[in-house]
Amino acid sequence: MKIFIPEKAKEGLGGGHTFTRNIMKALHDEVQFVDSWKEADVYFIPGPTLSERDEVKEAKREGKKVVLRVDNVPRNSRNRNTSTSRLYDFAQMADEVIYQSHWARAFVSPFTGRGGVVILNGVDTSIFSEDGNKRQRQGKPQYLYSQYSSDPTKQWHQAWYKFQNTFYANKDAHLWIVGRAEFFGKNQEEYHFDFFGGAEKRYSYFGLIEDLKEMAEIYRSADVMLLPYFADACSNTAIEARMCGMELEYDSDGGGGTHELRMADKKELTLEVMGKKYVKVFQKVLG
Repeated sequence: MKIFIPEKAKEGLGGGHTFTRNIMKALHDEVQFVDSWKEADVYFIPGPTLSERDEVKEAKREGKKVVLRVDNVPRNSRNRNTSTSRLYDFAQMADEVIYQSHWARAFVSPFTGRGGVVILNGVDTSIFSEDGNKRQRQGKPQYLYSQYSSDPTKQWHQAWYKFQNTFYANKDAHLWIVGRAEFFGKNQEEYHFDFFGGAEKRYSYFGLIEDLKEMAEIYRSADVMLLPYFADACSNTAIEARMCGMELEYDSDGGGGTHELRMADKKELTLEVMGKKYVKVFQKVLG
């Protein structure tokens, strides 16, 4: 079975790129990844903003099977006003649509008109697990917030508010912050992320962590993951934190699939299980 994934999906930060790296590792021994769609049996679209419309159309005309992964509805304001039209067009061309959570299917399928199947993301448990190096906690409990995007739906202000109030009640609490400083707003690092009244002394800022093993060490060393993300379909951060033993703190009224990830059997969130489910989808569309 030969699978093609567009090159632009393979490099970069963010959920789509992380997923691409994970699925390629999960399927390494199950399928053959090819560098040209013309050699492929299946043209796999990891996300609507990660493929070019004309190329997908040509592949479809040439008889290639098309499988589309849908995480959420990418916003036109962040994608040159092309994202929702590509999502719709790709869904119509796809032989199968895979949604990243039941929430994502319920939210997106009225637009695409495609029911599709649900496969939760999986993470690499050789890296993200409770076993491994830890660093010294700075608080009881030790909180963590991370943000790998400038997207305002990550809602740093909600995490800030939560920790400021937590500090009022428990002066031993401490927060670790991961991500580029500009993601959190202007002058945040300079002005102690706007914490006050003593809370400005109860956080540590690590910057952007790109080394996965280092990030796993941070997860393992903390107690509570703050996840105020709004309408996040299937957060890799939430899965990684849970697999490393963290408690997930989230607002169930904020939409998204985080509650599904919290309630899922951990075995369902591994690369092995995710890979097997994707193989079944590819086999199905190939008949």
